[in-house]
Amino acid sequence: MSNQAVDRPPRKVHINFQTLGIFAAAAVIFVVFGVLNSNFLTLNNLRDVAVSACVNALIGVGMTFVIITGGIDLSVGSTASLVGIVSADLMVKHGLSPILGLLTGLVVGFLAGAFNGLLITFAKLPPFIATLGTMSVYQGLAYVVTNGTPVYNVPQNFVLMLNSYIGGVPIAVVIVLVVAVLAWVLLRRTVFGQNVIATGGSEETAWLSGVRVNRVKILVYGISGTLAALGGLVVVARISAAQSEAGSPYLLTAIASAVIGGANLSGGEGRIAGTLVGALILGALTNGLVLLNVASFYEQIVTGLVVLIAVAIDQGSKGWPMLNGARRGRKKKDTPADDATLVGAQTTGE
Repeated sequence: MSNQAVDRPPRKVHINFQTLGIFAAAAVIFVVFGVLNSNFLTLNNLRDVAVSACVNALIGVGMTFVIITGGIDLSVGSTASLVGIVSADLMVKHGLSPILGLLTGLVVGFLAGAFNGLLITFAKLPPFIATLGTMSVYQGLAYVVTNGTPVYNVPQNFVLMLNSYIGGVPIAVVIVLVVAVLAWVLLRRTVFGQNVIATGGSEETAWLSGVRVNRVKILVYGISGTLAALGGLVVVARISAAQSEAGSPYLLTAIASAVIGGANLSGGEGRIAGTLVGALILGALTNGLVLLNVASFYEQIVTGLVVLIAVAIDQGSKGWPMLNGARRGRKKKDTPADDATLVGAQTTGE
């Protein structure tokens, strides 16, 4: 036994420096704002930061699944708006119970996301074009449902269901943590999750390996729609009303959360924990700028810069693969062997 223990090779510890960098960046941001304003690191304010990050985290987790497959979902903000309006209208004007209102909203979100998946898989539309179109359609439907008027007097039971506290912890934060754990298990510990990653790595290889790529994509976009719907319902509970454009601001920030968290826009890579940290970073930036009395429109500038820096760091850590690919393409095009092959093909009629 002792000889076997001695002969056993030591286990290598793999350190993901990109993930470590994300957590380090979050820590630096919190420390900097804590130094600049003593109120930032108070318990009440940290709780506000966590609450403000919840919607971005929920929608961002769904977006992470989509980005891992190499796609994008531009309709998440409109889906959140549509679901909020539909559920609030059913509860206020038609007497639907809060629980049924919640479940109906989640179903509508899933169907909206799955429809995106159908457009991408069966209609063969690029994800950007498909979800850009449905973004407009879902936003228009959000206006049509109530003729563009907000829905007020949302039932108090619904508000308490998504906007109350459990042992001093905001229930929205609890929901995010539960969703994140379930999403991590689904992505890292199930066959479906392996298929999602394989699809993002190479659709052709995944298909040849027996993965039902179309079904995976439809379910992934369905997950994105469901979590966008949940985010929209949290917004409704937070303001006790539903507005036709309430979800629109969360499109870019949800994408930013996933990208900051390490999701690769080329597909095949993404982290649930990273997305949560990305959402927390954006929440901290927004909260910190407010405490420093910085005008709110500067938030968009800061968010954009953070996304650019995150993508630049990601590309730099991989040796700028897009640039390297272009160089390889030019070299291949200019090689004498290729020219000779082309001439031979022309002379033989190939």
